Amino acid sequence: DGIFSARQRERMLEIMRDSRLGTYGGLALIFCVVTKTLAVVSLSHLSPWLLFGFLSCACVAGRTAMVLVMYGQRYARQGDGMGNIYIGKISRFEAATTLVIGCLLVGILGGRQALAAMAITFVAIYALARYFRHHLGGQTGDTLGAAEEMGEMIFLIALLWV
Repeated sequence: DGIFSARQRERMLEIMRDSRLGTYGGLALIFCVVTKTLAVVSLSHLSPWLLFGFLSCACVAGRTAMVLVMYGQRYARQGDGMGNIYIGKISRFEAATTLVIGCLLVGILGGRQALAAMAITFVAIYALARYFRHHLGGQTGDTLGAAEEMGEMIFLIALLWV
């Protein structure tokens, strides 16, 4: 809701702190669920084991890509928040380890096609992190959650292209 409110940075962060769901947040949830559903339906022609592997990879890719929103970033708000625990607090070694383990899991479960989709996901999530940093001055717990959901969605869409 805050990102698409076309307000000043402080007001965006205030809107994002509000726990109530707004119009843009609701639309984003609907768009995300519909897109993931359509992507899975498009992949349903695959063997059950390969489809299971790809769906497992989507979860791994989304959570692994979140590291790109945490490492080397700063927390957008003053004070405490759930995102402040992670954002800018992980080391280069921890980030690299997470990325390598995520890539290994995706490679084992989904093969080359899944690794190519993961590379696309990483590029897109890194661009999303830069977008958030530009508009919000950093990251929040909300941007971490958005990056995870977008990572899963982008991974599933990328599987259709590669």
